[in-house]
Amino acid sequence: MVESRLACRECHYVNDADVQNCVNCGSSSLTEDWAGYVIIPHPEESEIATEMNVTEPGSYALKVR
Repeated sequence: MVESRLACRECHYVNDADVQNCVNCGSSSLTEDWAGYVIIPHPEESEIATEMNVTEPGSYALKVR
């Protein structure tokens, strides 16, 4: 069985399923209820990163419920 990854409700960072707090921002508000996926390797050069207020490279959910 594949474990679902968890998206942070605060910063939308996609975390491994076994974490208790977001690796990116430290929030404990994580959910399996998310959709869309974007990998941002260079946020300083990315329009999507600017729209999402992303400053750190990584994988992010586009929609988090």
